[in-house]
Amino acid sequence: MFKDTFKVYEDYLLYINNLKSTFIKQDPNRKLDLVEVTKRINELDGFYFEKLTEKSSLIRISSFNYPYVERIEKLIKDNRTAIENSENLIIDIRNNGGGTDGAYTELLPFIATNPIKNVGIELLSTQGLIDGITTYKNGLVAKDPEKNRDEIIEMERRLTIYKNNLGKFVNLENKNVSIDTVQIAYKSPKQIIVLANDKVASAGENFLLKAKQSKKVKLMGIPTSGVLDYANSYFFKFGCDNYRLLLPTYRSLRLPNYPIDNIGIQPDIYLDKTVTDWVKYAVEYLEN
Repeated sequence: MFKDTFKVYEDYLLYINNLKSTFIKQDPNRKLDLVEVTKRINELDGFYFEKLTEKSSLIRISSFNYPYVERIEKLIKDNRTAIENSENLIIDIRNNGGGTDGAYTELLPFIATNPIKNVGIELLSTQGLIDGITTYKNGLVAKDPEKNRDEIIEMERRLTIYKNNLGKFVNLENKNVSIDTVQIAYKSPKQIIVLANDKVASAGENFLLKAKQSKKVKLMGIPTSGVLDYANSYFFKFGCDNYRLLLPTYRSLRLPNYPIDNIGIQPDIYLDKTVTDWVKYAVEYLEN
């Protein structure tokens, strides 16, 4: 079932690609360096920084999912000085299926050259959405009501709006466009390439929309997956215990003028099938 879908590092790490799981071999006669083990696991999972040449560096981020947010933040923090002193930076998000927009917040100061414009969304208020938000809010209350106070208040605000507009589309911010004034890093790379392929989706695509607004960023690769017009999916029960229905809860106000679903975000520099090593190609593009 998992033929050719695993990697072995030396003789103590087994990584199953399809499961995205790592197994560590226990050997009482061998003392493992936990720092080294953690580093190798991060590399296998696709979260690492690498100095490629004197001028160019690479940061690899394979997912923006919630469980990886702290790992991404630590990756950027640990390599902040190296990122600041890199003339060129390659951000490799190939196969990044998305997650949460909060996962890439720490990257934006190194990328942005100007305020970032965000086109808004509107949500369809349904009982299923209300139930989902209520469950999430109750979880915050049960976990740590004081620490999560601001988010709990925000969830209660949203629930009030949803309940008063059941069956209608709701714009929570009451505006079609918002502007993020990013605190631009004092020192950052001069040129940035973002590598993206057809497995990049959702929050990964949203990251690209923000990155492309920078004057020093170019997107390189092939068109992305194209799943951003209708997003923020929730599981809904529909009367069959063995199955759940996954449905989006919002639609973008980019529609109908700028659709992305089933189209994808187009690269600035298209890489055809003759380009087998994307990182090498990006380095040569940046340095020659």
